[in-house]
Amino acid sequence: MRAFAYETLIDRSPDQVFAFMMDFSRAPRWRNLVRKIEIITPPPLAVGSQLRITMDVMGKTKEAVSDVWAYDPPHRFGQRNTASQVTGSFEYRLAPEGAGTRIRFTCDVRPHGIMWLLLPSLIRSSRHRYRDQLAILKREIESS
Repeated sequence: MRAFAYETLIDRSPDQVFAFMMDFSRAPRWRNLVRKIEIITPPPLAVGSQLRITMDVMGKTKEAVSDVWAYDPPHRFGQRNTASQVTGSFEYRLAPEGAGTRIRFTCDVRPHGIMWLLLPSLIRSSRHRYRDQLAILKREIESS
């Protein structure tokens, strides 16, 4: 089920935006909760690659492994992970618009087992957690 869809216009080309996003050393500057992202499969990054994401969640450090399910530079990037009986699929789509880039960020959630009962809460928390991510990305890219 679609948890959210956010979009914004960034005053940089799709190539520049995509390169910034794929520089995982910059991820903590714009990705909510993220402390570090590492590619754990052999290079190059591609569909099927795996990422280890280290996050700060409610005062605790947690790690998750995400699978890259979409990788089409500079147009599309998608990753998916399953934790606590919930699968989250995140996708970034980039398209040229004028001299800039229109970026759309979506998340679909699929609860498993008893987690279906918490679906409304999961969607609300996802919307809240990620609502400012593109605004932060825009600020970081346009100021660099």
